[in-house]
Amino acid sequence: MKYRAVPIQNIEQKLCVLFAGTFLVLFAVYVYLVSSSVRYVVLRTELEQDIQKVNSEISALEGKYIQAQLRVSERVAALQGYDKISDKTFIDRTRSSLVLSDGGDF
Repeated sequence: MKYRAVPIQNIEQKLCVLFAGTFLVLFAVYVYLVSSSVRYVVLRTELEQDIQKVNSEISALEGKYIQAQLRVSERVAALQGYDKISDKTFIDRTRSSLVLSDGGDF
């Protein structure tokens, strides 16, 4: 029976190179994942800012629409002979009100 002696230094060198290569690959994957996470966080904040900007533009347009609708309503009312009232009177529906009621609940 012949036994072949394998030098221990050769196996240790191969294991060292294997571990170093594995470490470098894992480090590269780690750096890639961290950079992609940061990139997505930055992208998300930019998108949130864009959403806020669009929402504020929508609010401004809604305000202009309501003002235009009010002007149209006033013109239509004026064409039908209605006048604008400056003094407004509001009536309170509580029991102590001066409004005549039949005693029923509202």
